[in-house]
Amino acid sequence: MAKPYVWHLEDSETSRAQETPNERGQLIQQWQTEVETRYPDLVGHLVWDRDRLMALEHAVDQVMGTVHDVPGLGLLRRSVLNRLTGLGPLDELLTDDRNSEIMVNGPDSVFCEQNGRIISVELQFTDNDEVALLAQRLAHRAGRELTTEHPWCDARLADGSRIHCVLPPVAERPTITIRRARRQPMALPDFLQAGFLSSALWDDLFRWVSERRNVIVAGGAGSGKTSFLRVLAEHIRPEERLITIEDVRELNLRHGHVVSLETHRHHTLHALLVNALRMRPDRIIVGEVRGDEAMDLIEAMQTGHPGSLSTVHSQAGDMSTIYRLARMCVRGSSGIPFEALVDQILSTIGIIVYVRRFPDGSRRIDTVSRVSTEGLHVLWQFDGSQWRKVEDDING
Repeated sequence: MAKPYVWHLEDSETSRAQETPNERGQLIQQWQTEVETRYPDLVGHLVWDRDRLMALEHAVDQVMGTVHDVPGLGLLRRSVLNRLTGLGPLDELLTDDRNSEIMVNGPDSVFCEQNGRIISVELQFTDNDEVALLAQRLAHRAGRELTTEHPWCDARLADGSRIHCVLPPVAERPTITIRRARRQPMALPDFLQAGFLSSALWDDLFRWVSERRNVIVAGGAGSGKTSFLRVLAEHIRPEERLITIEDVRELNLRHGHVVSLETHRHHTLHALLVNALRMRPDRIIVGEVRGDEAMDLIEAMQTGHPGSLSTVHSQAGDMSTIYRLARMCVRGSSGIPFEALVDQILSTIGIIVYVRRFPDGSRRIDTVSRVSTEGLHVLWQFDGSQWRKVEDDING
């Protein structure tokens, strides 16, 4: 709890005479810090609805409840609430549900993603300092440090929104990227209605997950990998024990038996994967592999945890995904030749689902391939208008 700021009260007129902007600022800061310390789950939101605001107002009243005679108390209370809820120029973008992602590249360069398309918006900050202060405020809400000594932050807020902030000197100007969380995560009917996949394709995918095939969802940035991984994982039988491992928690599975692990400071994905193997998982689900933890995941899939799932960044639905996994495995292997790693991955992965964001902004599954020691065999492919079954799964 913050050290109390002493406000000297005599009579009303004397107090008004003694007030200075600095004293009022200190008192507002004290109350803000105390609310953030005592009620962390109430302050970590981007968008505020009526219920959240009422809960926050009650928390502020609890913190300020011991003070009654401060002049302009109502104005001070409003200032505290504004600091806790307001995000300056971004407020108007955050209240527009069409904006799924907000990108601030500096004080005079702001973009939003709407329906899969990135557009420039007419919005300006005063200067770089205003952007930097906003980035630090977001990081503080998420319980992360953002300074010139620690100039980047990747975090999730309490409402599920994901933020990434970068400050100089590693960036020319302070930048903020916000991926807004949906009020309700997309479920299978949403994907079907949006044309992400067909019912017949889902029947095969569901069968492969039930058969405990190892599945990799591959695709580019913003293609819907994580959202679809969540749907696959939520259709695993409820009696199975799942361990999810993420840099920033996004999956938030609605599953009967799940343990969620998240990286923090020196606790890397690699360390969490090693730890997860001691937690008796039926399946391990990694939000995204991007480094030497890929070797740990492949070995886990081979040694008693079939049916594990993950995503990987890839720009094509061919062998590019296998080669990318192999390059990551090289970093975590003990001198295993690259070709041997490729063979190991081909014998371990069962299915690769390649998702893609199309030029019109739509997202859908492009190809689904079975993986064997001979390579990839396309089972389903989107031909521009519908999904076509190219080949039957001989292992099905």
